[in-house]
Amino acid sequence: MLSKNKKLVVSLFCGIGGLDLGFQSAGFEIAIAIDNNPKVLELYKLNFPDTTVLCRDIGEISASDIREIIQQKYLDWDGEIAAVIGGPPCQGFSVAGKQKLDDDRSQLVLKFINLVVELNPLMFVMENVPAIEWKKFSEITGNAIVLIEEHYILSKWLLTASDYGVPQKRQRAIWVGSKFGEIDAPVESEIRFSVGDAIPKVSDSVEDADLSHIPINSQTDTWELNEKGEYGSYLDKIFPYSQRRQATSDSANIINGFQATAHTAATQQKYGDTLTGEKEPTTWAYRLSADGFSPTLRAGSGNRTAARPIHYQHARVITVREAARLHSFPDWFDFGATKLAAHKAIGNSVPPLLAYAIASQVWAHLEEQQQSSTGTSCFVLTYVLDLQTVEASVDLRIFCSFGQQLGTRNYLGFNSVDGDNIKVGSERSPPLN
Repeated sequence: MLSKNKKLVVSLFCGIGGLDLGFQSAGFEIAIAIDNNPKVLELYKLNFPDTTVLCRDIGEISASDIREIIQQKYLDWDGEIAAVIGGPPCQGFSVAGKQKLDDDRSQLVLKFINLVVELNPLMFVMENVPAIEWKKFSEITGNAIVLIEEHYILSKWLLTASDYGVPQKRQRAIWVGSKFGEIDAPVESEIRFSVGDAIPKVSDSVEDADLSHIPINSQTDTWELNEKGEYGSYLDKIFPYSQRRQATSDSANIINGFQATAHTAATQQKYGDTLTGEKEPTTWAYRLSADGFSPTLRAGSGNRTAARPIHYQHARVITVREAARLHSFPDWFDFGATKLAAHKAIGNSVPPLLAYAIASQVWAHLEEQQQSSTGTSCFVLTYVLDLQTVEASVDLRIFCSFGQQLGTRNYLGFNSVDGDNIKVGSERSPPLN
C-alpha cells in the first residue's frame, strides 16, 4: 500500500471508532488503530477493514513500534504523521464516577501525550469529559500541558454535540495541538436534528418510513431498511457505506441492532407512567422527548451499562440501533450481536458527526499550512531571481534559503560586509566565509 497524497492518522484508545469515522470521512486515512479491549476491536474491524488494528496497552508500545508497523504497511512512507487522535478513558474525570485523584485511568492522559510527543505528528486531537479542566485535576493535566507546550501550540475547545447535528446534548473537552499555531473551534452546524428526527414515530405513511415501521420485540435484530428519513439519509451522505469496503456482499440496507429489551409488566408500567423529559424515580431512566435532544448516552462501568433512555412513544428503553442513531452512527455501522457490549461501545465513543466537524477543521488547518508554505516559497523565489539588482542597491551580500517541508517558515537573510547578521523572519542567514 502507498501513502502518497494521504494524510495518515494514528488512533489511540480507538474504541469502536466514532472519532476515527469522523476523521476518515473528512479525508484522513487511519493507518493504525490501537486499543487494549479485544472485544471492542472485533467490532472495530467489522467497520474499518482497511485499518491495521493492534490490541495493546498504550503503556506497552513505543513510537518506534508504531512507526515500524506503518512503514511496513506503506512502503513509500516518508515518516510524516498528519495527526494522532484519541480519547483516553474519561471515567477518572467524569462526574458520573468517583473522580478519585489516584485513579490510574486519569494517568492515561499523560501517557497519551507522551506517545504523541514521541510520534511527533503535525497535529494531535484528544477528547475527554469537560471535568478534565477542573482545578482538582490540575496536577495531572498540568504536567500534560507543560509537555504539550514544549512541542505544540495548544488550543482547547468545549463542544456540545447537538451544535453539530447530533440529537444529543453530549458535551466534550477537545484538546488540539498544532505545530503551526492556534486553531479555532469548528463553526456550529446550521442543521439540527431532534430525537424525533433520529427515531421517527410509528406511522402508517410510506413517506414516514425509516425505523418507524420496524417491529420491535425480543426476537427481531436485523432488518432491511429501504426507506429513510432526512436524518438517516444525511448520515449516509456524510458517512457513505463505500468507506466500509466489506469483502462480503452484504447490502447497506440490511442493518442490525433492533432487538429490544424484554421488560416485566411492572417495568413497562413504570416506564409508561414516566412523563417525557422526566426520569423514572427507581431506575433513573430518562424519558426522551421527540422535540428535544437526548441526554448524554453513557457507557456504565464493569458489567453494567448506564441507564438507557426510555423511548418517547413506547414503554421500553431504546434499542442499540436507536442509540446509534442518537449518537449519529450511520445505519450500516455494525455493532455485533451483543447488546451490552454495543451500548457500552456507543457510550464510550465520540459521536461521529461531532468527530467529523473536528476532523474537517483539522484538515482545513493542515491544508492552509500546506498552501501557505508553497505560496511563500514562490513569493521568495521572485525576489531571489533578481538578487544582483538587490545587492547593488543595498550594497549587501544576500543569502537566501527557504524550507520545503510542511510547517517550516521561508525566510530571506541579509548579511553585511562586516559579517553581522540581520534577522529577517524566523531564521538567520549563514555567516560569511
